[in-house]
Amino acid sequence: MNEIRELMAYLSKAERGYTKILNRAFLKAGYDVSREQFELLQVLWEEDHVNQQTISKRLQKDKYNVTKLLNTLTKRGYVQRKMCKEDRRNNFVVLTEKGIEVKKALTGIEEQLHVDLTLTIAPQEVKSCVWVLKKLTDRME
Repeated sequence: MNEIRELMAYLSKAERGYTKILNRAFLKAGYDVSREQFELLQVLWEEDHVNQQTISKRLQKDKYNVTKLLNTLTKRGYVQRKMCKEDRRNNFVVLTEKGIEVKKALTGIEEQLHVDLTLTIAPQEVKSCVWVLKKLTDRME
């Protein structure tokens, strides 16, 4: 069982490290966007004009944390909230022009980071790692 504990410790460390270097890469390129904000933008790039509940479900984050992320992205001009005409209690989140424009740059930064991180790792090793982690997470649901 010590191996599982060690695996989880490395997984946690890798996740924190990844967040740190991705945030730093965005900032260095002139984008004040965090990894969590980037992940929220990715949801909207896949499907714009969704409600906050959909975003919460896709990110697996509670409504409070999604609200904080949305407030920051709204202040920075990446997204805006629009009220549903049929049900005024329901708001939709939509990308602004700025939110649409940053997709290519932020995605490019992330992709380059992935290339840099896996430079000395064979594609099959990455696939094996993903397979193991998927098996573990499937058992946790």
